[in-house]
Amino acid sequence: MGLILTSKANNASQEALAKMIATERPLALVGAGLSVPAGLPTWSDLLQEMHRKLPSKASSEFRAALSKEVDMLWRAQEYKDLFGGEKFESLLRTRFSRAPVVSASNPAVALVKLPFRHFMTTNYDDVLLSAHKVAKLPAPNFLNWSREDDIRAFIFSLRSNSPVRFLLHLHGHHSDPKSIVLTDNDYTDRYVRTNSTTRRLFAIFTTERVVFVGFSLNDPDLMALLREVNAVLRSNEPRHFAIMGLEHRISEAVERSRLRKRYGVEPVFYNNPDSKHRGLNEVLSYLSESIANVQTETDSVLKAQQRAETFTATEFDPEDPQKGKWGKSIANGREVRATVRELEPGWFESTIAVHSTRSHKPLKGEVFFHLHPTIIPPIRSAKAVRGTAKVKVESYGAYTVGVEADDGKTRLELDLATLSNAPMLFRMN
Repeated sequence: MGLILTSKANNASQEALAKMIATERPLALVGAGLSVPAGLPTWSDLLQEMHRKLPSKASSEFRAALSKEVDMLWRAQEYKDLFGGEKFESLLRTRFSRAPVVSASNPAVALVKLPFRHFMTTNYDDVLLSAHKVAKLPAPNFLNWSREDDIRAFIFSLRSNSPVRFLLHLHGHHSDPKSIVLTDNDYTDRYVRTNSTTRRLFAIFTTERVVFVGFSLNDPDLMALLREVNAVLRSNEPRHFAIMGLEHRISEAVERSRLRKRYGVEPVFYNNPDSKHRGLNEVLSYLSESIANVQTETDSVLKAQQRAETFTATEFDPEDPQKGKWGKSIANGREVRATVRELEPGWFESTIAVHSTRSHKPLKGEVFFHLHPTIIPPIRSAKAVRGTAKVKVESYGAYTVGVEADDGKTRLELDLATLSNAPMLFRMN
């Protein structure tokens, strides 16, 4: 265990990450660092490989200057322009379609054995797919962000308790080179010219917890998105985690502070002076052992809680946990109503309001709205103004909301899936 940083802060981060993975089954977002042990290149290595194959039409002076360019996106764009689109795509297909070398000791195998719900990746290769095979796990459903139906399938899967995993390639796959996001223009098309990608990823990062693996966290568009999420959530504690290598010249304390405060990411560091990510296996081994211990403890707690529950298991819907717990939509002179509008395909805004049904008994004080646990924060409050308390909530599907009013004396419930005027797609998901 010599490569994992042993500071108190890093030890605490490891323990917190193990507990979070064991109890919440988060998403994993995988970067190039996980593919390096399988013989795939880092982004820098890939550009160097392309540089060696540049056509002769590029002058020696231009080639020399390009080899030193620190803006990787711009450098990749120059290579694509020099090669031409078809040749560039052919190079990518050839480079990443080679069968990855994934043995039982590969960190990717250790990663897929952990209880992540789904995987996202910015890689173009099949390392994660091969890792599932080596680990003797069911193959995940392959999805490509460039396909609209695949995006919808992934977003809808976040509300499902299905054991089937999804593997979503955010930046394309070698089987479809045109879908690959690598150059400056590619990133502009994906993240700048339309807000569809950023809006959907924003929704995922605010409603789900994500563990970054094999990332240096220097992707400008991704980091800008994380910064926005962190600013909106305004949480004192980081929402996401990152397992990442740390070069010796970088201060752990300074880098940890930067990632926590600016991006809402809690890092688990391992030493990575040669960029080979040898410490990744050590972190994953630790997590595997710790998660097993956490799950054992959690199982005992859950059994005790289940014995204490006053309702039977058949009355509880794990996909809609508020359903059946709060009563009816009208009670004690109060009523809860809701309207829903579509913000964009597959994404909706619900306005949930509570008002008095008796003029002599106006609604006063604070009202609490209990939402689906995937919505952050899952409990929201609003003060009654002119007899009505309301909140606006964004989501990708319907759920049941529970309401507490009149200092807890009034309990209301509304299944948004029953709203006849709500969009059909909202009610079905």
